[in-house]
Amino acid sequence: MNAFELTRSLKAQAVALGFHKVAIARATPLARDRAALAAWIRGDRHATMTWMAKDPDKRADPEAMLPGCRSVVALAVNYWPGEAEVVAREGLARVARYAQGRDYHKVMGKKLKELAGWLTTTSGSASRTFVDTGPVLERAWAERAGLGWIGKNTNLLTRELGSWILLGEVLTCAVLEADAGPHEDFCGTCTACLDACPTQAITSPGVVDANACISYWTIEHRGAVPLARREGLDDWIFGCDVCQDVCPWNVSFAKPAEDDPFARRDDLSGLDPAEILGLDEAAFRGRYSGTSLMRARFDGMRRNACIVLGNRGDPRNLPTLRAVAGDADPVVREHALWAIARIEDRAR
Repeated sequence: MNAFELTRSLKAQAVALGFHKVAIARATPLARDRAALAAWIRGDRHATMTWMAKDPDKRADPEAMLPGCRSVVALAVNYWPGEAEVVAREGLARVARYAQGRDYHKVMGKKLKELAGWLTTTSGSASRTFVDTGPVLERAWAERAGLGWIGKNTNLLTRELGSWILLGEVLTCAVLEADAGPHEDFCGTCTACLDACPTQAITSPGVVDANACISYWTIEHRGAVPLARREGLDDWIFGCDVCQDVCPWNVSFAKPAEDDPFARRDDLSGLDPAEILGLDEAAFRGRYSGTSLMRARFDGMRRNACIVLGNRGDPRNLPTLRAVAGDADPVVREHALWAIARIEDRAR
């Protein structure tokens, strides 16, 4: 099978497995993106995500991850649920849409392994798969392959689906036909995402400072959230979608994922912070195992729940907070006491 036939068959196989977009790039180093990453790290914009500063060459050079790599297959799955905005029941905290179902790492990881297995069997060439799980600049590869372009909010944007997509990659030693890339940038003069970011985390087009990002503080950060950052989290308990909600490409072109690839759950469209605080770890794991919420961990979600209740300032939540004010976890305890003091101050 020649490169053209192999590429055509690969793309058909990807669609059959449930990927909504697929494009291919030649596996040459990403010099521009490596320089941008280095500048981002030098500016300490990665906060405590120290792994981002490790092995920068691996992130930009696929051969460092797979010796003899010739092609990078960029794939995307649409997760847009179909509504213009999440309208949660009163009292529920907000959850980023990508986390409102099964963990995308597991769902896409299985599909990617099937695709890579097919490719290795068909071509006889080695392959490796990634879905936000290794030192791979996934958005840069997707842009180079022509799948979409990196917007000013640093999300990958597509003309067909907006940015409500999750990405995965197959690195392969097989020679495939590369698509016409990189993709043209269609953000133009729009600054909707920069203007709407609640914490001004998008410091300039294409640059997000994790130190100010709601998603970073509610998901990636371990330990206490600094006092100066808590109010800015508002009622987000896991992640943030603001910069995507306002993007004109999403407003006009987002399409529902008809096959519901991540088995979206209504109970994840919003979470009751008081209920989260009432769960023990076994109950939490029993309810949310297999979802992306596990990334924040049990202690992180309880910390976030305290912050949401403190920001809301509703005295009716004081009994719940007082019940965890003596919690064995010092971080949860500190945030509960902070929320109590914040609510009581407002009531005076």
